[in-house]
Amino acid sequence: MKMKLLSSILLLFLFAWYVLAQTVPNPPDKPRVTVIEKKWRVEVYNPALDKDPFQANKDRQKEEIAQRRDARENENRIRQGEPALPPRVRVPASETEGRRLSVTYVYEVKVRNTSDKVIRTLVWEYVFFEPGTIREVGRRRFISTVNIGRGRTATLVKRAASSPTGTFDATKAGKKPQDQYSEQVIIKSVGYADGSAWQPAPN
Repeated sequence: MKMKLLSSILLLFLFAWYVLAQTVPNPPDKPRVTVIEKKWRVEVYNPALDKDPFQANKDRQKEEIAQRRDARENENRIRQGEPALPPRVRVPASETEGRRLSVTYVYEVKVRNTSDKVIRTLVWEYVFFEPGTIREVGRRRFISTVNIGRGRTATLVKRAASSPTGTFDATKAGKKPQDQYSEQVIIKSVGYADGSAWQPAPN
């Protein structure tokens, strides 16, 4: 009787394990997202280039109009026995105002969804190596909210204030961005519209 009971329990356990194995398959080792293109660039903005060359004349005209208006107002005040307005004090613009450069690093990746599900989020990393070596010199992680259907492509663009490696290498000055490093884009996580997700198996 006990042997029968043990056998029944064992059979139930094996059946439950079989059903679980069938309904919850192991996730694939690689994401079903293909990186088609990758590139990065540096954008430099110089506010001084956008400065209106006629701004000084415009400011002077505004100042002259204000002075004439104050003069008329003072005439009225004097006739009415009121004190005159204090003279306007011109505040010179700062010599450094608008001259500071702004540098932005733009990371761009084009991906294709090769799964049967709609992708809603992607966590990806742009990794930089010394050319011709496997020595990693920089890594940038980004999270993108997307809507990529089955077989569709999308371009992910992220901007950051820091350089790819976080430091400046004088030996690379003057080189094109694509010639400075070897690059790789790694998909770290994929979130789907049905609530499921993919992540690499822990090492």
